[in-house]
Amino acid sequence: MRSTQLLSISVPVPGTLPPSAVVAALQAVDPFVAHHRTVTSLEEVQADPADTADDPFFGAFDDSFRAFQLQELVNLAPGLGKTISYKAIFQIIPDGLRSRAKAPVGVVVRAQWTVRQQQHDRSPSGPISPAGSDSTASGSTTTAEGDEFELHEQLLLECNSLLMPFITESCVAVHREICENFMAKTFKDYFGTSMY
Repeated sequence: MRSTQLLSISVPVPGTLPPSAVVAALQAVDPFVAHHRTVTSLEEVQADPADTADDPFFGAFDDSFRAFQLQELVNLAPGLGKTISYKAIFQIIPDGLRSRAKAPVGVVVRAQWTVRQQQHDRSPSGPISPAGSDSTASGSTTTAEGDEFELHEQLLLECNSLLMPFITESCVAVHREICENFMAKTFKDYFGTSMY
């Protein structure tokens, strides 16, 4: 039986970093994909309209699509891993990036990364998503209240219901790290110095 899980990850954009710089870095695609720590190799391949024709998640096929063949080392248990291979499709959208990966054993991950104003309606006591993926940290003190931005990722996981707990935990950890490392690299590239 297949099931779906919607997850949300938010990482603050430092107040001195223009949101447009984060969007531009996202839309370059390559630097973003490079922060996936479990990916052991990636190769850009030709994007094919047939890959997205029947997927309402994507808009009409155009030159905003890019595709990569990825190899990823998946940890099955402590000390036990397996390398899997799959194609990931990316579409540049006005405020960020959208992707879909169809991994082996029927795992489908759809993700959208956008830069938006921080959502202040979250509970101060903790995350809003399962598995504790949302950041509740505030942005930089150099911006006025209400002007803070965040990199927001929304993930839709689809897989066999028996795999879902494992896939959810793994996906949240990896994708949070991708977002945090991407933000640190974007800051460093923009200012020539690290965030910390």
